[in-house]
Amino acid sequence: MKKFLLIVISILMFSSMVYAKAYTRIISLAPSITKSLYELGIDKELLGITSFCPKGKSQKEIIGTLIEPDLEKIISLKPDLIIAAKEGNSKVMVEKLQRAGFDIYTMEMSQGFEELCKNFEALGKVLGKEKEAGNIIKKAQSQIDEIYKAAQNRQIQTVFWEIGDKPLYTAGGKSFLNGYNKYSNTKNIYDGVLNARYSPIDIEDVLMRNPDIIIAADMDGNDAAQIRSSWAKYSSIKAVKNKKIYVFSADDLFGLTPTIFAETLKKIFNTIQ
Repeated sequence: MKKFLLIVISILMFSSMVYAKAYTRIISLAPSITKSLYELGIDKELLGITSFCPKGKSQKEIIGTLIEPDLEKIISLKPDLIIAAKEGNSKVMVEKLQRAGFDIYTMEMSQGFEELCKNFEALGKVLGKEKEAGNIIKKAQSQIDEIYKAAQNRQIQTVFWEIGDKPLYTAGGKSFLNGYNKYSNTKNIYDGVLNARYSPIDIEDVLMRNPDIIIAADMDGNDAAQIRSSWAKYSSIKAVKNKKIYVFSADDLFGLTPTIFAETLKKIFNTIQ
């Protein structure tokens, strides 16, 4: 019996070592993944990124875009791990890479901060960075708790999320962006109305719902001045009449790491009035 237990323990230890092996040639297929890797202290080991990813400290090869990664380029780099995102990367492309014999890890979608932390923790486990991931999550959670507590002293305001204007797109009930509403004591006017993560919307419907605040992502090449100008003609909306149109970087809003979420929440909380 004792010998059997020793064998079982040995197998479990070996399995754990394989799961968290030391990867040295990693490719990221999404900006959110790349940012997560940098937070975990992984830079030199990251040799391939998409054209939309932050470059990091060491030289990286560009392996195409989020939607269309270059399969031949990826193969030529001989990665020992490719990390994909369930939201954003093509399932067909991921399957092609798997058939090519590559070790693939796919990060799950995050519908809120809790899921974001769970997925970040899982990534840390794969890379042998569980302690680092835990410390990052703990710090971000502390920052968020502080903001949430302060937000309870504010009156609840309704928010319209503008995620592009050609056509006008917004965030529905399943969007990650609702996490910012949860911790800043605001309410998305389409939470509980639109079940989708993101959806086109008619301006007439926005007028009817009359949000207190408009928070826009700088999508479609529009800057803050252009976005505010495009809303100026709808002066009956409270957010327009009271000049409560706030524009944030899409990179920040959709950063999808615990640290970026906490930092962006702080920016939103300190900006909205």
